[in-house]
Amino acid sequence: MSDDHKEDLRSLVNALGASIRDTHYQSAYDAAANICSSIFDAIPEALHDVVHQAVMAGYAAALSDLEHGKLDDQVRERAEIIE
Repeated sequence: MSDDHKEDLRSLVNALGASIRDTHYQSAYDAAANICSSIFDAIPEALHDVVHQAVMAGYAAALSDLEHGKLDDQVRERAEIIE
């Protein structure tokens, strides 16, 4: 992998991680580690950090949405289906 490509990957990882608030970091990290542990064997090692950070960013965004009530209606609908 070229140095330019490595730098692009590092920049992407940093950009993905920048959106993760400190309050969500540990939960997002743990969730991503759990999810990624099953797929790391299937992807190139050079992409491990990118995939891990992308999963963390998505998980942290979902936590933020939950905190701000953006998913309340969806949660209620699913809870009604289960009952």
